[in-house]
Amino acid sequence: MADQDATEVVPLDPLREFGVAVYEACGVPTEDAAFTVEIQLTADLRGVDTHGFQRLGWYAGHLQAGRYNPTPSLEVLKETPVSHVVDGDGGIGQLIVARTMQRTIDKAKHTGLALGTLRSSNDWGMGAFYPMMAAAEGFVSFCTTTSVPTIAPFGSRTRMTGNNPMAFAAPRASGPPVVLDMALTPVALGKVMRARAEGREIPEEWGFQDLEGQPTTDPETAMSGIIPALGAVSAYKGSGLSLFMNLLAGALPGGYHSKDVNIGKRGQFLLVIDPEIFGDANTFSAAVDEMVEQIKAADPLPEVAEVFAPGEIEQRAYDERIASGAVVYPSSTVQDLRELSARMGIPLNI
Repeated sequence: MADQDATEVVPLDPLREFGVAVYEACGVPTEDAAFTVEIQLTADLRGVDTHGFQRLGWYAGHLQAGRYNPTPSLEVLKETPVSHVVDGDGGIGQLIVARTMQRTIDKAKHTGLALGTLRSSNDWGMGAFYPMMAAAEGFVSFCTTTSVPTIAPFGSRTRMTGNNPMAFAAPRASGPPVVLDMALTPVALGKVMRARAEGREIPEEWGFQDLEGQPTTDPETAMSGIIPALGAVSAYKGSGLSLFMNLLAGALPGGYHSKDVNIGKRGQFLLVIDPEIFGDANTFSAAVDEMVEQIKAADPLPEVAEVFAPGEIEQRAYDERIASGAVVYPSSTVQDLRELSARMGIPLNI
């Protein structure tokens, strides 16, 4: 059994070189490969390593098997001055979502508000990346995505909707944006997948059940059983949110939703708002600062050392790792990357 606490410090530059080489070997153009790698490394730098290079082998496998399109052509299916529907042509999710998001941001610069939807897409990785793109331009943003069915409607054991994550970001007058990136289960499914790979149990309090509704600590049973929706005893809230994320990111762009979501059949919904359409952008960003200051001044519980604003922990991890030029991975992730290196014949110099 792997040591769940074992970690390794891995320098960024060799990771970049390896990631780009892996994607190039799968037929992805160099520029697209480099852009995709930076998105994934941003997740690792922010400590969201379940959505970074842990998935590199997964994406490479999809590309090699022809399930992902290495050279997608984004087609605008319908467009208005404030909206567009884009077909992602089955490309790498991070790449095509980021391109569509940039197009949505560019619209918002002219119209003050813009909506983008994407269909024929794939896994988008760390959801926070996309609203953070908008926040860097001074905009407020909300984004969501469909995902493969894992959540049962409340009171059911039939998987019908995905663990559809949503992400928000708002710019501050000083400092990094406020960021909330959340899925609709109590913990990220990547943590359960990691426990399965490392041969260890998961905590019962995570709320996973077998198909008979009995609690389980076995990650294999957890992934094939009833995956809990956000809210525990009020899980109807999480399953209800999952339904509406399906409507926004799946049904609205005319794509797949609910039980029909699969590889190449995911969708995304992107909303970008310029605060200027409601008032003064500087006043708004100052208000965000004030909110953060109020949160930081909140009286902590006895066992709590510090109260954090949304996204603050991830931003600290990012700052520390950028300064050191390295990320910190669980040893199981490093082992997976070494196995991918051997399998593809691409050196991993770490």
